[in-house]
Amino acid sequence: MNSSLPLRIELAGFNVDRETLRGLEIAAYEGGEAPPREAITPETLSAAYARISRNPSDIREIRAEARVEVEKARRSNENIVFGLGHSSVAEHAVFNMDVTGISRLAVEAIERHRLTSFTEKSQRYIKLDGDAVIAPEIHQAGLAAELDELIREQNKTYWLIEAALYQLYLPRFQADGEGRPKTRARGKAAEDARYVVSLATQAQFGMTVNARTLETMIRDALAYPLEEVREAGRQLLQQVQGLAPSLVKYTDATDYEQQQFSRCCYWPESQNAPDSGQSTVRLVDYSENGESLILASLLLHNTGCSWTEAHSRASKMPPEERKSVYREMLKPNAPWDPPPREFELAEFTFELILSAAAFGQLKRHRMSTQILGPYDPSLGWTMPETVAEANMTREFDAILERSAEFAWKIATHASEGSQLAAAAPYALCNAHRRRIVFKANARELYHVSRLREDEHAQWDIRQLAGAMVQQAREVMPALFIMATGKHEFAERKRTVFGK
Repeated sequence: MNSSLPLRIELAGFNVDRETLRGLEIAAYEGGEAPPREAITPETLSAAYARISRNPSDIREIRAEARVEVEKARRSNENIVFGLGHSSVAEHAVFNMDVTGISRLAVEAIERHRLTSFTEKSQRYIKLDGDAVIAPEIHQAGLAAELDELIREQNKTYWLIEAALYQLYLPRFQADGEGRPKTRARGKAAEDARYVVSLATQAQFGMTVNARTLETMIRDALAYPLEEVREAGRQLLQQVQGLAPSLVKYTDATDYEQQQFSRCCYWPESQNAPDSGQSTVRLVDYSENGESLILASLLLHNTGCSWTEAHSRASKMPPEERKSVYREMLKPNAPWDPPPREFELAEFTFELILSAAAFGQLKRHRMSTQILGPYDPSLGWTMPETVAEANMTREFDAILERSAEFAWKIATHASEGSQLAAAAPYALCNAHRRRIVFKANARELYHVSRLREDEHAQWDIRQLAGAMVQQAREVMPALFIMATGKHEFAERKRTVFGK
């Protein structure tokens, strides 16, 4: 464990066979005999489920056998998962992890894994009192004291702006009569002030992950250019190593993985002047025959005709008839209902320039494809409108400029012959931007719209989501007739379908 890092990962729980839990319960409360210690593992469930396909016994009998003969169950897992390559068996083992003391920057490296559940502590509740990660790379370069002083200035600016924003929001909330004006004003002030908070600031989250994904996560983390992320990989492995040895086995980083991550962790080549006026959302590609694909799949699904026939009929369908079909499909939907799965056949690809704050929310849409460019100070930064309203623009811009300059200093500083490009973003703030490619199908865009265009969504991601959905609607208007935030769903439904 790297003692210079505040990072701590602890196993919070894992799934265990119900009968094993029942045995522990009886032993604790009724004086019965406890099951053997080695049976308290998720491996027995994986082994039992792995044998269902070829074992004629009842599944309950198979589970009972796995509980009794744990070593046999482990050998079975190793043979089926790693010998025969049926890795999905490992997905039956699930672990819960507490992750604390991790930087906002390192969170992004861990949360890139799709088949994992994360719940992260909101930055409204950060303390900003020495809770930053000074990475080992920064220490080795002799820049730790300078980064620490910069983070103190970022935090000082945060509190200065937060106080001004609180005074801006408070009378507004006092006037609207909705109650709790001080609490709401403090929350909104913190939400906007956090744009000057460092990506080195500590975060924490709870994670639920299956053994198959966990093995990949560990391997990826150990291949990552940042020591903090590699330490996360080591701690994850340490937490489960003795608990599920037959499922989490191949964790050494490969040359391929190291090459992939070394390629993606780079710093821009030239220090250009910041430009905050660039277009932040651009639809660069989409399924031009997306509506026909969706209609054809609906015909195939509902009539049983061939794809050739269904596609031919869909291609000849007049615009008004197409619109009528979509209306009938979406009419029964409630605010929480997704569109039919057929909507996944129409895809949209966007180029986005977005703040770290907005990316922190967009990255949670794991059914999308996200190709990330580096944090790039030349892309400028995102400033909340309320900062200007509170007359804090000068303070905001000053700390953003200073942070970008120090990030460049880190990136170009030679340490034992190697560049520190991967560690440079530790100095940047939530307002700094990156360029990404975001690809999603129409069904996922509906989810983005419903969640991120809602009035309760944070303004930055709300603007981003609104622009994406609007550009998708311009090329396929009939498809997105019910794409809207949850708060507007009822009104939109009345508009489209009447009472």
